[in-house]
Amino acid sequence: MSNRTECMIRLDDITPDMNMERFHRVKEVLDKYQICPLIGVVPQNRDETLHKEENNAEFWNLVKELQDCGWKVAQHGTYHVYETTDSGLLGINPFSEFAGLTYDVQLQKIQAGKKILEDNGIAADIFMAPGHTYDNDTLKALVECGFKVVTDGLYKKPYYEKGLLFVPCRLRGFKKPEGIDTVCLHTNLMDEQDVKALDDFCRNNREVIIDFDAVRYEGNAVQKTWAVKMSEKAALFKRQIKDKIANSKRLAWYMERTNHGSSKVKWAKRMVCLPMLLFYKEK
Repeated sequence: MSNRTECMIRLDDITPDMNMERFHRVKEVLDKYQICPLIGVVPQNRDETLHKEENNAEFWNLVKELQDCGWKVAQHGTYHVYETTDSGLLGINPFSEFAGLTYDVQLQKIQAGKKILEDNGIAADIFMAPGHTYDNDTLKALVECGFKVVTDGLYKKPYYEKGLLFVPCRLRGFKKPEGIDTVCLHTNLMDEQDVKALDDFCRNNREVIIDFDAVRYEGNAVQKTWAVKMSEKAALFKRQIKDKIANSKRLAWYMERTNHGSSKVKWAKRMVCLPMLLFYKEK
């Protein structure tokens, strides 16, 4: 696989009781640029934080219509309720609906979710783990249930692990895509400013944004080797450092104070002003 850049879009937490107005605002933007995303449908939502309005009676018909139009559907967990504090194989979040549970329990849950989708006329062989958390038993259960693709991973290219194709999902926010990536959006949480940012992102990066289609990577995805694992750990470490900086008033103040349009000037200011960190006082 060459070092090309391709970016896909996925919409998480798609449920009958989601904020339907916000979902359709996002859909308007994607339709405008003729982009077919991946939607993560929760088979039976029991997460109160996702409950935004009463169940929409036309929800399942909507999902089928979107699927017929080229949108891809992933099973987004089963109930979207976190039962453990296991961070799973990626280590992104300290909570999970699946990681840490026994294989038999995970298998039963995934089977139950798959049946709910099928009973509503939805076929899905893509899995989207709530919280990006899953373990080896999750992957074993997914293979047993006939899943082929997982939308996750912090590597720059798609890879195979335990018989499943992983399509990377590294991009947070509307930043310039690099490598093969998927931007993860939660429509319930998006306001008009976020919708505008999505529009700008699609317009500025339209040449590299593609419809979600894992099939295109089946023949040229890499195997998850030791080097891939180390690359993912490095990516996670970098993400955690950025999060700590973003959540630190002291560091945020320093970064803003030393910012500059010129890269050379910016780093010179940061080296000279580094001692200022010692004397910063929180207000």
